Amino acid sequence: MSFAAAASGPGRHGVQHEPAMKILLAELMVSGVNSQGRVVWTKLKQPLRRVWLQGYVLCRDGDDVVDLDDGSAVMSLDVGSFVAENPEVAASVLQAGRYISCICTLEVHQQGILDLRTESVCAVDGQGDALAEPFWWLEVAESHKLRASGSS
Repeated sequence: MSFAAAASGPGRHGVQHEPAMKILLAELMVSGVNSQGRVVWTKLKQPLRRVWLQGYVLCRDGDDVVDLDDGSAVMSLDVGSFVAENPEVAASVLQAGRYISCICTLEVHQQGILDLRTESVCAVDGQGDALAEPFWWLEVAESHKLRASGSS
């Protein structure tokens, strides 16, 4: 399965997932509760279960956590399950200094702690990816524009 397909198609074990919204990490610091009592993120006040992120790996703490910096904020990603299922990809891609793209599920614990669990990861820092970082900001803006207008 391609990385783009993972963003909105069947996930692990054929389970259908809702699309992952392209987002900046700083937007995950803006939260609230909608009329149904569900936690919502971003200025669009939409409930999110999955997000698509890009950024630089700052450090990796064993096989459990990776710190990601997307230029707007730094957050830790739970990569434990991904590393267990994809050790060869994790060994080559989840390294400090690599620019990566990843899909994560959002879980909020009762204490209000946000957990970003990595579903898929790919490197976007190869020779043909020179514009991946600057274009990411444009992709996020376009994604928000489409969501705000009701198209996705």
